[in-house]
Amino acid sequence: MKNRKSIFVTGAVRNTGLAIARRFAAEGWAVTVSSRDGAAARETAAALKREYAGIETLGVAMDPARVEDIRAAFAEIRATFGRLDAFVSNAANLGVGLSVLNTTPEDWDAVMNTNARGTFFGAQEAAKLMPEGGAMVFISSVHAVKSIPGRICYTASKAAIGGMVRCLALELGHKGIRVNSILAGAIRSDRWDKLSDEEVAARRARYPSGRESFPEEVAAAVRFLCSDEARTVTGIEMPVDSGIGICLLPYNKEWARADPNNEKYWERK
Repeated sequence: MKNRKSIFVTGAVRNTGLAIARRFAAEGWAVTVSSRDGAAARETAAALKREYAGIETLGVAMDPARVEDIRAAFAEIRATFGRLDAFVSNAANLGVGLSVLNTTPEDWDAVMNTNARGTFFGAQEAAKLMPEGGAMVFISSVHAVKSIPGRICYTASKAAIGGMVRCLALELGHKGIRVNSILAGAIRSDRWDKLSDEEVAARRARYPSGRESFPEEVAAAVRFLCSDEARTVTGIEMPVDSGIGICLLPYNKEWARADPNNEKYWERK
């Protein structure tokens, strides 16, 4: 069993993390999932093993803000699988509603310790366990390069991940380990279930692609970055953002009709 490819996905009991774990489980990888709730992690691991016959799974309790938890989780992976071929840092503190005027030191630490510190020390442990050809993918956000009010801590933490990706790709290149991140835009999650049809339509109108990403689409991007097809892709931040990152102004799908200077555009049509 210790010769089977092994992946560790943090924060993987639901939504995007679970979709990533399921994508690799479907391909026969040994899959480790984590959650702050150890019982939930173990239940998810057991469910994956039932769904994908023949694979091995492991569920571990891990608070990504606690380095001792991170080290204990990787020790379990080493003891169980003996190797780690891919590490996906997905767990996050969303830091919603934190602005420059209301953020406390405790708020700042809670977000940065999970998103930045946890990602770094997870990468540190992963690098010790990876053979040549291993891959790391960090689930970052368009907030790393764009800003909205009330997300200053989250933005800072995701911008830090961009710097980490570049440095880690340089430092681990000699070991044959590639490091990349995904700049995720809106991703369909269970939080969307609470929105009305009108609210969903309003959100989708902001995106050039016409809709949000689904967790399985983010999982497909992660799978590419961990595959041999991406052997020369390292140190990048890959947008999976429905096109919102290219918009200088709010997106308007009727842009050509709204601007009288574009009459010739429609004549060519």
